[in-house]
Amino acid sequence: MEQTLEKSKNTGIPTIVLDIPLFLIHSEGQSVREATDDDHVVELAMSISKHGLLEPIVVEEMENGEYQLLAGFHRLAAFYRLRKETVPAIIRQEKTGPVKAIALVENIVRKDMSLDEQVKAVNYLHTEENLSISSICDLIGKGTAWVQKRLMIPNLPEEVLIELMDGIISISHAEAIGAVSDPSLRRILLNQVVNQKLTARQTEDLATLYLQAPSVSFAIEAGMEAAKEIQNQQKATRRCDIGGEMMSIEHLTFVAICPTCLAEIHDTLEEKYKREAKKDGD
Repeated sequence: MEQTLEKSKNTGIPTIVLDIPLFLIHSEGQSVREATDDDHVVELAMSISKHGLLEPIVVEEMENGEYQLLAGFHRLAAFYRLRKETVPAIIRQEKTGPVKAIALVENIVRKDMSLDEQVKAVNYLHTEENLSISSICDLIGKGTAWVQKRLMIPNLPEEVLIELMDGIISISHAEAIGAVSDPSLRRILLNQVVNQKLTARQTEDLATLYLQAPSVSFAIEAGMEAAKEIQNQQKATRRCDIGGEMMSIEHLTFVAICPTCLAEIHDTLEEKYKREAKKDGD
């Protein structure tokens, strides 16, 4: 195996770079071969084929002489896709922390993870690795609010969590709905948000109304009325081209018409309005 010596950018400690046979590298709980058809891996393989590998993967030597992957899962998968026999790898000489934690950080930083994957990764780092919120923020380069929201999500009521993970509502929606402790009110609010496609701000306002109500029955009545008002406000209106009356878009009929015919209709309507105006004047 060809060997070079480099210094770690973070610590200045010398690190060994080797061209390591792919079959000697193990990935923690992840199947590299199954990942070769992933869109991200396909794009990465094309880039590597054209420009080469810009950054080696990172591994740690095992007692049996093989290697444990620490960072670069998708780069390794791309090399498998390209049917390469070896891959440039940095051999870490110092302890770098738990393998799974490092792999999770790599994925969060480099891949467009689903919300479910983000939640599991952040909660693992917090609960299993006992990392503080600030430490997680430093590791993955995200803000405090981003991390806190994903730590909050597992504690949401089940019905809210399902809609959030299905992409029906956003995290902001889920936070506002989850703040309503009464199950019946919460379900009513959730249904209103989904059916009326309420914005996060409208959801927050409705949730506040439910929370401030003196009783459940009053909250339901007030919430229904508020939701009705929101729905009425959301209806788009337009003036009828023929009669001139303002109406809801849903009550208007739209037809395909060419510019020539449209001009003729406008001329006819203009004559009509002039005759009516003259008649009113008489």
